[in-house]
Amino acid sequence: MFETVGVMAVSACILQMVYEKIEKQRPVVDYTEENKKFREQKEQEAKEWSVQILPYLEKEKEQRSEPPVICVEDLTMRFRIATNNVSGIKEYLIQTLRKQMSYKELYALNHINFNVYRGEIVGVIGTNGSGKSTLLKIVSGALNPTSGRVVVDQRKVQLLTLGTGFDFELSAKENVYLNGAIIGYSKAFIDEHYQEIVDFAELEGFMEEKVKNFSSGMVSRLGFSIATVAGAAEILILDEVLSVGDEFFRKKSLARIKELIHGGSTVLMVSHGMQTILDNCTKVVWIEQGNMRMIGDPRIVCRAYRSQYSE
Repeated sequence: MFETVGVMAVSACILQMVYEKIEKQRPVVDYTEENKKFREQKEQEAKEWSVQILPYLEKEKEQRSEPPVICVEDLTMRFRIATNNVSGIKEYLIQTLRKQMSYKELYALNHINFNVYRGEIVGVIGTNGSGKSTLLKIVSGALNPTSGRVVVDQRKVQLLTLGTGFDFELSAKENVYLNGAIIGYSKAFIDEHYQEIVDFAELEGFMEEKVKNFSSGMVSRLGFSIATVAGAAEILILDEVLSVGDEFFRKKSLARIKELIHGGSTVLMVSHGMQTILDNCTKVVWIEQGNMRMIGDPRIVCRAYRSQYSE
């Protein structure tokens, strides 16, 4: 029995190694005729929108006496999505060796360009699936783009996003240390601020409970409290962190975020709340279906965004 298990384990390892080797050798793009046409279409879209965007960036650059703290240059992020129904590694290998695997491309971001200068609060808006969170992950260093680049000092960046790194089988207390470690806090720092996290999340008496027994609101409150306990970073990236908990907790979380935003940080934030964008941002970037549609004054950009979807 043990010999059989051992053989199965070795076979699984070999299959995994072969799978990884094939993936490394496979080109980033599957050049089917359909994908070629799709790429040409996306390139044309980027050119059309850049006619409106690039003059603004040139004028902005001329008016600034110092370089940007975040420089997004010609940023593109493509994903390959398999069109085959594959149930496991074995079937994947068989179809790959038979050259039966096919892919389609998804452009999460399509030649995005903008700058964020010291002290600015820049909002990123767009409908769901437009590439906003992908953009923030690339800026924070969590993802590498397909092409283009982001120039930023990663040591100064703090990404606040909720729910990352929770293990629902662990207790709330254990998740504070797990989630904090993922964010980059030391154990000593968490020890020092543990009670502050509990008090802000309003979870006193629940910290020994498994997170799987929590409501979604309780999980969000805990995630927000952990993410914001460290105070303001020099470059703060906020990924939809202002929609947590009930009405009363949202007011409290908004007050804390405002403290961070107006504490001297340079901020890049995603929010679906237009009023939050209008109240706090000095500039807005509108991304739609991976394309950068507009950049500029929050009132003008938000008005254009709303008018498109109110028709």
